Amino acid sequence: MMINEGDKRLYIDALNEIAEHLGHSIKNPISISLLCLEFGITNDQKGKIYVAFNQILQKYSFDDLEVKLFKDAVIDIVPEMDKYDNVIKALIKAFAENLIFDLLPFARTMDD
Repeated sequence: MMINEGDKRLYIDALNEIAEHLGHSIKNPISISLLCLEFGITNDQKGKIYVAFNQILQKYSFDDLEVKLFKDAVIDIVPEMDKYDNVIKALIKAFAENLIFDLLPFARTMDD
C-alpha cells in the first residue's frame, strides 16, 4: 500500500491529536519521535542526537551541565534548530523521560 503525502499528514495529525489528549506538549513532551516529526528531524538525526546527549553526560559532571551544551550538539546535527530553544529543551526532556534516564535529574532542573 502506497501512502501519499496527504495521507502522511493525516497520520501525523492523528498521532498529534492522540498525544495531545495524553498531555503531550512542547513543555511536556511524551514522545521523542513525535517531536522529531513535528520539527523535521529525521530518524537518522534522532539517533545522532541520542549519541550526542550520551556523550555530553559522559564528558560533563551534573554541576557543569547546561542547556547550551545540548543545544550546540543538536545544532551540529540539525542546523535549523538554532532558533528553537524551546524545542531543544523539549528534546532534552523527551530523551530523559524515554531513553536516557541519567539525563532526568538535569531535565527536571530546566525552566519552562
